Amino acid sequence: MSILKRVYSQKVLLILIGMVIFASVSSPYFLTFQNVTYLVTQLSIFGIMALAMTFVILNKEFDLSIGAVMAFSGIFMVKITPHTGIIMAIVLTLLLGVIIGLITGFLVAFLSLNSFVVTLCAMFFYNGLALTVSDGRPASAQDPILNWLSSGTILGIPNLILLLLVLTLIADYILRKTKFGRNIYAVGGDDQVARLTGIPVRFYKISVFVISGVAAALAGILLTGMLNSASPFVGSSAALTVISAVVIGGTSLAGGEGSIPKTLMGLFILGILDNLLGLLNVHSFYQTFILGALLVFVIGWDFYARSKKQVLVAH
Repeated sequence: MSILKRVYSQKVLLILIGMVIFASVSSPYFLTFQNVTYLVTQLSIFGIMALAMTFVILNKEFDLSIGAVMAFSGIFMVKITPHTGIIMAIVLTLLLGVIIGLITGFLVAFLSLNSFVVTLCAMFFYNGLALTVSDGRPASAQDPILNWLSSGTILGIPNLILLLLVLTLIADYILRKTKFGRNIYAVGGDDQVARLTGIPVRFYKISVFVISGVAAALAGILLTGMLNSASPFVGSSAALTVISAVVIGGTSLAGGEGSIPKTLMGLFILGILDNLLGLLNVHSFYQTFILGALLVFVIGWDFYARSKKQVLVAH
């Protein structure tokens, strides 16, 4: 591989390094310990969902409901805690994520429904459910165990950062070193070929949505602990942020191409951009516009790169 190709293959890392340098020059507060810790901690919950979304998009599917499931999971946990205790409430909330993932996966894998449409409908359904159960109001969640999970530290390192690190290592190992991970890539690359080689395509379609459901439920638990309340409104833009991180990190919307480390790089690119704009007092309206423009550019570039690759293969 030539030097230019090596450099190009690490373009996401180079963009991330460039943004760190630019942010450091633009604001003297960016590289302070307090700001970096705050940035990584705030990104951790989105990072957990981005890890799961990587599995989904690698499988050539979408999950637009991940933010709504996160919001509903938080409300669900708060409502059942007085009856079950916090530990059982957490377990049941994670089980709820499994059930939601199974339902979505079944609709996509066995009924051959488009995942974009299914999860778009699911997003409205779970948003409505969260609003109904909560009466449209945040529900207080004052629990020391829950608070420690989200806001506590171990050896001075925030629990959320440690959890994201552990889950990143596990997810990366699964995708790179296990048969399950290899089959995720195979199904996303070409599900018809994967089916002909004996891979149970439906199983993997369902599996990625279960992973997404559990990640959304876990994110809802952690966010509730961080805010000391569960709100039906917290997941409104989560799906956009998470999908943006995965796509900016280089995971192809056509499936079968991407990695966990690059997803995290994409997440930090978004986080640094948002953090820097905040430090520079840029209005939130412009922040949303810039994020949207960046996502359009990346999706357009992904489409162009795939089209160019298909032309080269054809010749």
